[in-house]
Amino acid sequence: MAELAEPIDARGSSVRLAGARVGLGRWTTVRAWPAVRRFVLVLTVLYLAKQAIYVVAFRPFSGHDEVAHYSYLRTVATEGRVPILVKDRLHDDLYPYCDFILHWAPCDPRYIGNPPEVATYPGFGAHPVGLQYAANHPPLYYILMTPLYWISDGASPETQQYLLRIAAIPFGLATVLLAYLLARTLFPGDAFLAVTVPTLVAFQPQISYEAAMVNNDIVCIALYSWILYLLVVGIRDRFPTRTCVLIGFALGLALLAKGTSLTAAGIIAVAVIAGTGWRDVRGWVTRGALVAGLAAVLVAPWYAFLYRTYGNFSGLEQVEQIQWWNNPAGSFFGLLFNRQFVVDRFHETWGQFGWRQIPLDPALRWAIAVPLILAFGGLVQYVFTANHVAPEVGDDPALRPAPWQVKGLMMLAVTCIVAYLAVVQFGTRFQLTQARYYFPAVNAVALLTMLGLRTLIPRRLHAYGQAAVFAALVLLNVLIFTQYVIPYYLTA
Repeated sequence: MAELAEPIDARGSSVRLAGARVGLGRWTTVRAWPAVRRFVLVLTVLYLAKQAIYVVAFRPFSGHDEVAHYSYLRTVATEGRVPILVKDRLHDDLYPYCDFILHWAPCDPRYIGNPPEVATYPGFGAHPVGLQYAANHPPLYYILMTPLYWISDGASPETQQYLLRIAAIPFGLATVLLAYLLARTLFPGDAFLAVTVPTLVAFQPQISYEAAMVNNDIVCIALYSWILYLLVVGIRDRFPTRTCVLIGFALGLALLAKGTSLTAAGIIAVAVIAGTGWRDVRGWVTRGALVAGLAAVLVAPWYAFLYRTYGNFSGLEQVEQIQWWNNPAGSFFGLLFNRQFVVDRFHETWGQFGWRQIPLDPALRWAIAVPLILAFGGLVQYVFTANHVAPEVGDDPALRPAPWQVKGLMMLAVTCIVAYLAVVQFGTRFQLTQARYYFPAVNAVALLTMLGLRTLIPRRLHAYGQAAVFAALVLLNVLIFTQYVIPYYLTA
């Protein structure tokens, strides 16, 4: 036995030495990466750590409609079907979280175990309560999460909720990485945009919030971000067949994730026409038909189900019936030029978290708004000065964009406008319109914002500007948690 010990030890030492060499080799490879790519790796690690905090920092089921989405998932996982508006109720064991549910009233501990089905409201009479009001959402998110529900079957709803929150993180990370790819594709070699655009997305507090909750928003945001990236690639390459197929596939998945993705259809049409050339009617019609046809194949069963079940393609008429109190907030132009409407959407974009629970102080809101206003001014300056720069900066591709880059930027601008107008339009039907409905455009907003900021910062100071953006966003997250989120839950 003693004779065998030596070769085994030697062989073990060799294996350990080989493993060390492999590890060293991998580390050497990472160190050989360009600085921007190494930054993205660090950003990924920081993002995952931050999201883990988001998962546990907020009360169970306190996110946007988390109870309704969890109940929807339970119906899919246990009954093999989607719930039906007006007919299906939220599961009774979820009543303890009635504070975070739309009109499961009265919210009273005495009703735990036997929640009411009807409640009377002064001046409005009796109405059914506790109905499943998210049942018109497409099924993709819930199908994806069903295996997690099965694996954790038998655990408490809170435990399952935390597992489902963790499962949202990869979609948030995908959004961040797609922001990096978008910047890299539209402006290759531009380190400022490659660093700051994904940083803004990674540390935008409400996008991070959605990427740590039980709902379908972050899946929609990630798929929409994929569409925007593919559209920029398509504009650059004149929409080859492979790209059109991917866009059609991504659009179909996005429509199966959330109905707000429908705005992407118009943006895709604009991008395909711009990228192909409006004179090439046959070219853009063929490409558009390929995209639309593939998306239609994917979503046709869902829309057929909606029409067969509700007599329409959205179920919104039934939502109006359930949410009898959720009246229109105003007319389209009335809301479009309503200062308070804009302020409320801005507030929801950066704070409040969930059902408008955690307001930010005006001073902090202004501290966020002022740099954004300056960045918008820089973007306006960029629009008027691009291609009219001095010869000494003529080698800067961001200041002298090629025609395809101009088209890509125009497409991103259209995306931002359409996303906001869709929120306004929703407000003409329901007063409970929310900023998160335009979150799918976050990567477009991030790139245009950082392009405006880049324009204001002298080129020699871009490296310091990158560091300042990163530090400011990290500080913002720390401030929001230490001064708002944690105190709120300690005192609530």
